[in-house]
Amino acid sequence: MEWRTALTELSPLAQRMVQALAQEQQARAGQAVALVRIAKCLDAPASSVLRELAMLNGRLQQAQQPAWVVADASEGRWMLALTAAGAVAAAQIAEA
Repeated sequence: MEWRTALTELSPLAQRMVQALAQEQQARAGQAVALVRIAKCLDAPASSVLRELAMLNGRLQQAQQPAWVVADASEGRWMLALTAAGAVAAAQIAEA
């Protein structure tokens, strides 16, 4: 799967999630962002954001592409962060 193909296959929620995460991380000097903050930005339940993240990363893994977003439980909170590949994808989504 090429970048452009991957971008066209993204659901609207996945596109908004990647963009919101890029904006929030930029505002925080690259630090990971709490899942609940991203969910609030998207006006979506946190469970929907996690499900969308799992589908996105699963699709990328099947295509042997690196994950765009990593999730990590830290001090009882889920934190999300873009990978380098995710930052490139976010920039391409913003250009589209």
